Amino acid sequence: MEQMVDKRTGTARADLVWLVGVSLVLLLISLPFSSYAVSVPIIQAEWVLTNTEAAVLFSLFLIGYALSSLVLLPLTDRVAPEKILLAGAVVVSVAHLLFPLLARGFVVGGTLRFFMGMGQVAAYIPGVQLVSERFRLGKRGTAVGLFVAAGYAGTTLSYSFTGLMLERAGGWRSAYLTTSLVGLVGVALAVWLLWLARNNGNRLSVISNQLVKKGKLDLGVLRDRPVMLVILGYALHTAELYLARLWFPLLLGVALVNNGRSPLEATATAATYSGFMFMMGIIGVMAGGYLSDYLGRGRGAALIFALSGLCSFVVGWLTAVPTPWLIGLGFFYGFVTAADSAIYSTAVTELSPPGKVGSTQAVQSFLGFTIGAIVPVLAGGILDSAGGTAVAWGLAFTFNGLLAVVGVASQLYLQRLTGKA
Repeated sequence: MEQMVDKRTGTARADLVWLVGVSLVLLLISLPFSSYAVSVPIIQAEWVLTNTEAAVLFSLFLIGYALSSLVLLPLTDRVAPEKILLAGAVVVSVAHLLFPLLARGFVVGGTLRFFMGMGQVAAYIPGVQLVSERFRLGKRGTAVGLFVAAGYAGTTLSYSFTGLMLERAGGWRSAYLTTSLVGLVGVALAVWLLWLARNNGNRLSVISNQLVKKGKLDLGVLRDRPVMLVILGYALHTAELYLARLWFPLLLGVALVNNGRSPLEATATAATYSGFMFMMGIIGVMAGGYLSDYLGRGRGAALIFALSGLCSFVVGWLTAVPTPWLIGLGFFYGFVTAADSAIYSTAVTELSPPGKVGSTQAVQSFLGFTIGAIVPVLAGGILDSAGGTAVAWGLAFTFNGLLAVVGVASQLYLQRLTGKA
């Protein structure tokens, strides 16, 4: 009996160490993620970009993510996911490193942004699959939540770290390059984890017997209504999140300028504050995953959409008020816009047909990030058409709130269909 307890304890400890290692890889390779968003005001001036063009450049990352998912993710039904994860870590890290070194305009910058997205999806989604496969149902939402939270930690630390480097390095290229070099440590860690697993005679994944020979995209998952509702929720979440991540730091910068800060000081300060605000998403993701294990996937997602939508309807109209009000709401906004992420990542692995997890994740990523790529551009168009006025900011974020309303309805319908999702 004692031996059985010791074995279970040892297995649980090994699983935790494994989860920490894989999560740290995601955190490190995600560290340069927000360096472009932080530098948008400076890059706009240097490259003479409109708000719409700056948003398109941002969204090329998401387009690369979406298009690549259709090819890469079905391969996880045939190829060991950890190999795809390692390849993705290399691609995204090298693309980030080259951006401050080579990009001098929209074409080169956009191409590199596309490759960043391609590498990110190859690292992130197979990682979610590995974690989901390793942990049993009662702990799965929490485990996936921890992994996803690590990604949020990297992308949100990126705001503060890049903002700090902007002040100390004196330029966006030096700041971006420094962040990218730190991110390369994640590639080294991924290589080490693979080497360690092979030396121990194991794969990072625990279900090698579940790999199938097909490895091609199966669009039959589109006929599964609960799966499509999960994907719709994920798409709306992605759109809402990336609209906030691109435009909230600029919104805060406008508010700081209105309160007497210089443009450069406002940009750096807004980046630092935004980083800390979006760091609340780390807690939010873990809380959302934990909540969904007990409340249910659909019901938990609907509640989070309701809270994030309420914030969106308010936050855009606060450019003229004292900045502490906007900053205070921003911390809660950062929490709720991220909180439902692990819910969809977990639910899609639970509801997808047997042997089609890769195809289901591919459709989820493609549709989610396609919509996520379009929405920030539409928000940029709202800002351009309204002349960047206070009303324009209010309308752009009200648009984000409307997305959340659709999200609430879709996830409540999912709850009704499944009774447990």
